Amino acid sequence: MEREQSDTPSVSEGGRVYVLRVWREEERDAHHMTVREGTNGQRRVFDSVDDCIDHLYSEFMRF
Repeated sequence: MEREQSDTPSVSEGGRVYVLRVWREEERDAHHMTVREGTNGQRRVFDSVDDCIDHLYSEFMRF
């Protein structure tokens, strides 16, 4: 049986949703990232892909 996908992801008990935004600033040839837990969580800003991935990894290890 097929399941219909909704625009809003469902999160199981104890699960988390993260919003990751990535953009490139062409004038400085730099990438920037923000990570927010859910829609109301604290937003963290990163100027390095490595720092962003390190942060996400540490968040995932808390499960």
